[in-house]
Amino acid sequence: MAIRLVDPVDSETATQGQTFHATLDSPLAVDGNVVIPAGYPVEGHVVQVQSAGKFMGQSLLVLQLDRVKAGDNYYNIQTDQYKRQGSSRGKNTAEKVGAGAGIGALIGALAGGGKGAAIGAAAGGGLGAGAQAVTHGQQIKLPSETVLNFTLQAPVSVLPAPNPNAGRQPLGNP
Repeated sequence: MAIRLVDPVDSETATQGQTFHATLDSPLAVDGNVVIPAGYPVEGHVVQVQSAGKFMGQSLLVLQLDRVKAGDNYYNIQTDQYKRQGSSRGKNTAEKVGAGAGIGALIGALAGGGKGAAIGAAAGGGLGAGAQAVTHGQQIKLPSETVLNFTLQAPVSVLPAPNPNAGRQPLGNP
């Protein structure tokens, strides 16, 4: 089942158990018959969240759907989980610290020989680590209107909505 987020979900600010709202992006159908049309409200929750740290760690976001509203009724649903993981921060930190140290060593060697190279490498490595400290790792940001796909894991029994025209005679028939 495809849903369209109403609430944005962000690994940096979301909390475990937090509810999010969405709408059905496509109708739910059984044997070709639409049982819940697109546009109906859906609720889910954040199963697991982890924000990427300043030096190490990966962001992680796991979502699951809980219920769909059709008419005045809420129907509990069981779906698989949507899981998204950000890129690793540890490798990125090592690359930036290493690159900073290499550039610092080169500048130090040109300026002052061996001792200058050692001082330049230490300073460059510190600058690389400092750049990492002021930025966070890749966060997972799912803005409003993002379409996500889930699979139902158990059948859902939906009661047919009463036909408001039941018992009325159609117009134009005597």
